Order: sequence, then structure tokens, then C-alpha cells
Amino acid sequence: MAAFDLSSLKSFLKPQRTAATSAKGGVIGIDIGSSAIKLIQLKDERGVPTLETYGELQLGPYEGIDLGRGTHLTPVKTIEALVDILRESGATATKAAFAFAYNASFITIASVPTADPERLASMIPIEAKKYIPISLTKVSLDWFPLTPHEEEGRTDVLISAIYNDTLERYQSIMHGSGLTPVASEIEIFSSIRSVLSPKDTTVAILDCGASATRLYVVRNGVVEKAHSVPLSGVELTDLIAKTEGIEFKDAEELKRTVGMGGGDGNAALQKTITGSVERSFREVHTVMSRYEETSHAKIDKVVLSGSGSLLTGLRPYLEDMFSRPVILSDPFSKVAYPAFLEDTLRLAGPSFAVAVGVALRVYRK
Repeated sequence: MAAFDLSSLKSFLKPQRTAATSAKGGVIGIDIGSSAIKLIQLKDERGVPTLETYGELQLGPYEGIDLGRGTHLTPVKTIEALVDILRESGATATKAAFAFAYNASFITIASVPTADPERLASMIPIEAKKYIPISLTKVSLDWFPLTPHEEEGRTDVLISAIYNDTLERYQSIMHGSGLTPVASEIEIFSSIRSVLSPKDTTVAILDCGASATRLYVVRNGVVEKAHSVPLSGVELTDLIAKTEGIEFKDAEELKRTVGMGGGDGNAALQKTITGSVERSFREVHTVMSRYEETSHAKIDKVVLSGSGSLLTGLRPYLEDMFSRPVILSDPFSKVAYPAFLEDTLRLAGPSFAVAVGVALRVYRK
């Protein structure tokens, strides 16, 4: 699955180490989101990635705002929060794998006019200018060849770019927290690694986050479509708070318990929530349908990830709208853990898809 194996960004990351050297002593997977930090610590037990600890920390208090709200923390405040969750979760490893936020990156599949592998590297920067809408001096490029078309003299290439200021920010956070980075990647690839299996062919991942909802269509391990819709978990909570005349923190709890079909019979609130999300999910449905028409490939199922996917009633609602199986992601199924944690980890899984996926990168063979 080539899209899982993008080489590291030249200006920031070291070449990928082997599992034996990178994971010795354990590795921490870290997902720094807009509203929370999630982390997990894995260790190698006879060649099997095994869960040692995990944790989640809301970032709102570090900016003096409500739990669950999106933040814009300085690197200093982010370091403070990261150090706190490392301590509170009992994480002991010093090696870490970080996921970069999708909104700080750019990803596209480009058709490069050469089928010669040796010419690709020199042509990528030239071709990237056609697809990346900002100066290449402001980003660091990464790329991976996908499909050569020798008869047409071209090669499909997956190109990704990270803003340089994002690289500098993460570098500052890593140094300040006392962690040694051994791997890093854009969060989309972490999600793919943790929620899909080698048996999957064409699958849509719907990442429902606090600040945005994103659709990734993945075919045979390659990202073929990425699309964002204006659906924010924070905005939905604000709507509930305004409608019900309650505080944000109470609306956050109500969102989870009532959702789109909770058990307390609040039909009016359920209707409000459904009406708020329907337009965005209709757009997702349209994008998937157009993809199927142009690619002549059927999307077999939709996998939900992100904390917003735990909204009560969302899965059956989408299954009815999309007319195909919709399942909650189970990233912890990729690692070993004590049996008594099974129910807890299955419920928490969608929120930890990125953290699990980026940690598993270190263990790839």
C-alpha cells in the first residue's frame, strides 16, 4: 500500500527507522487537535504492538475557555498541555510519533509527464507549482510515485506539502516536551493505517472532528479523493446551547446523550441537530456519488472516525442516507491490549484513530 509509505519530509524528519530501533523502549503516538490532545503508548511484545497506556486532555482550560471548544494555543501552552497529559497518562516512553493537522497541509495526485523513475525527483517541484496554490518556498514537499503509464509517458504521483511554519511549531513542541521524534506524517495517513485493513478495496473514511468534517476516499491503499465540508462539532454544540438556553459544557453533554436519536425523547432537539448536519452530509453523499461515476469504482463502505462520529444516532442515519454499510472505526483492533478493556477501547476508538495510526507507523515492517 504505497500511500502508507510516504518518505519523510526532507527538512524535518529523519529517514524511517526499523521497528526494532524506533520502538525499543516503547513509542508514544500523539494527535494534537484543535480541542484536545490524544496519545497512546505502545511497546513491542514479541513482535506485536501492545498498548501500555492512553489518554485524552481537553485544551480549552489552557486558553481559559470551555472544555470542547477549539483553541489556538501558543507552542509554550501546547508544551504545557503535552507535558501534563504525559504525566497524567503515566506515559514513560521518550520516543514519539506525531501527526500533523490536515488543515496545515496540502495533498493531491498529480500526473507528471515522465515514466522514467530517475526523472521524477527533478520534475516534482516543477509540477507541484501547478497544484499547490502558494509559493513552494513556504512549504516542504513530499511525494510518492503511484501508477506509471509508460504508453502515455506519464506517472501518477501523490504529492503532499506541509507549511514550514507548522514544521517549526512542531519542532519547538517536540524539543520543549523532552520527546524524541522518530516518525511523523499528515493525519490522513495515520487514519488510513489505523482504520482500514489490507482486504479493503474502495472505502470512504469520514473524519468528524471538532473543527471540521472530512471525507477521504481510499482505493487499494491510495488516497483518491479528499473533501472537507463545513460541519464542526463545536458549532453544533453552540447551536444546541443557543437553542436550549444552556451553557456550552452542558450542551456538549446533551449532544452526546440526545444526538440524532437518543433515549430521552427530546424530539425537538433531535430535529434541530439533524437539520443542522443534513446539508453537510448530503454534500458528502454527492461527492461520493460523483467519485463512483468518474472512477467506475463502487465505495464498499463508510468508516467513521473522530470524536464527532460518536454522536448518538449518526451511524444509522448515514447508513440510510448513503445506502451502504457505515461502521465505527476500531483502531485499537490493530494492537494487543488486556481483555477487560475491550468495551472501553471500542467506544473510545474513533477518537484515537490518528494517535493509534501514527504510532503504528513506527512498527510497520
